[in-house]
Amino acid sequence: MKLPIVIISYKSIALLENCLSNLGNNREILIIENSDFPELKEKIEKKFQNCKVIINKNNDGYGKAANLGFQQLKSKYVFILEPDIIISNKQLVDIENEILNCDEDFALATPIFDDLIDFNNNNNFDSDLNSKDLRINNNENKTKIDLIKGCSLIINLEKFENKNVFDENFFFFYEDIDLCKRVKKMKENIFVFNKIKIFHEGARGVSNNINENYNDFRNWNFFWSKYYYHKKHYGYNSALIKHVSKLIRFSFNCLRFYFFSKNQYRKNKYRFLGLVSSILNIKSSRSNEILNKKE
Repeated sequence: MKLPIVIISYKSIALLENCLSNLGNNREILIIENSDFPELKEKIEKKFQNCKVIINKNNDGYGKAANLGFQQLKSKYVFILEPDIIISNKQLVDIENEILNCDEDFALATPIFDDLIDFNNNNNFDSDLNSKDLRINNNENKTKIDLIKGCSLIINLEKFENKNVFDENFFFFYEDIDLCKRVKKMKENIFVFNKIKIFHEGARGVSNNINENYNDFRNWNFFWSKYYYHKKHYGYNSALIKHVSKLIRFSFNCLRFYFFSKNQYRKNKYRFLGLVSSILNIKSSRSNEILNKKE
């Protein structure tokens, strides 16, 4: 088998080139560029001839872009990566062998990487996704867990109706946690392939030259998504009770830092606005206005 790869990008040409240079040239690679950046398509497709780039004129969010990519594929499995993942062609072959030789069916899997362990051990997203105190046994090929990160996902597309894997209401953050929650409800397996270790640079899915609007965008989306996730899985009342103290804290901190710290003021302002927007059912795609606003 040749495992096709989908990469979601946002103005990340340098990161993409670094990632793609390790993947070899004998497998299908599909890049969904979540911006109107035709120069990226021209440069990447010329340099990496096994790559196809789809340009979204607007930022559609991670989940919607990923689902679009999955619709283009005919394979059973797909490997979705963020551009800040470093993985070699040899490791991809090892993953393909693990899939072929796996003695249990699965919906999601990933090779191991350092911050996956931290992600699980510091999980404050949902106590039902119980992978705390994760220990990887290198004597075994795989470990069954509840929670893996969206930066590196092997997906069995046959487990999802019409290849709609992600909830497109999420724009940025929590789409992977929601996916794992749904997979657990489906009583399907999630595996870590213990003997294949890749590298995740972390929080570098976009280029370094994007301005501080990106930090505002992240703060807005994290709390929009956090509230929406809890409302979706535990109900409106539970979500509101869980987040009302944060609303009070963020509004207090906006007043506290207004004259003394621009960065702290902006951080609390956009966390507050994202949370309020989610409570009011304002679509998360509205956060594009933050990303594109002029200073």
